[in-house]
Amino acid sequence: MPENNKIIIAITGENGSGKDTASDLLVSRHGAKKLVFSDLLKEALMVFIEKEKIGRSDFAWLSTNLRERFGDGILGHGMKKKIDEAAEKVIVISGVRDFGELEMIRAYHGGILLYVTADIKTRWERLRARNIKADDNVSFEQFAKEKENLPSEIYIRDLGAKADYRIDNDGTKEGLEKKVDEFMEKISNLKFQT
Repeated sequence: MPENNKIIIAITGENGSGKDTASDLLVSRHGAKKLVFSDLLKEALMVFIEKEKIGRSDFAWLSTNLRERFGDGILGHGMKKKIDEAAEKVIVISGVRDFGELEMIRAYHGGILLYVTADIKTRWERLRARNIKADDNVSFEQFAKEKENLPSEIYIRDLGAKADYRIDNDGTKEGLEKKVDEFMEKISNLKFQT
């Protein structure tokens, strides 16, 4: 077991897959502290741009440029600082998008990777209904062609293949709640038996 008994759960998933909803369920139902990689980027972007004008492509641009300049683990380095500051025993990190981030999480307190996924049509419908980011309201064709092929999205499925656990989230929120509870029961049993 890790020295400080923390459980670090990293969540990856395509846009609209439900990774943030799964993270929020871990917070509300299991007392986790939620940290989000994109929040690191949002903090930087909001110095220059109003929040409502920031789109997914802005996050992708900044994260790509940071990785090119400082290496794949740069966002992981920033996240490690946030983990160190957290007092909670369960930390959920939503939005893992590259292998450098995964490497940091695996090395740090034996982190677990959870892949939350859903079919493309379901994800597109969720994003349009949510309409939080400036570029959420696009046609299905544009979403499938452009948004799915952003540099920040390219490695999601490869990361998913390396995940310790997978949740298929094509159903209801209640179904996701049940799957998250089952996942937490499994990992709690494993973590605290060792």
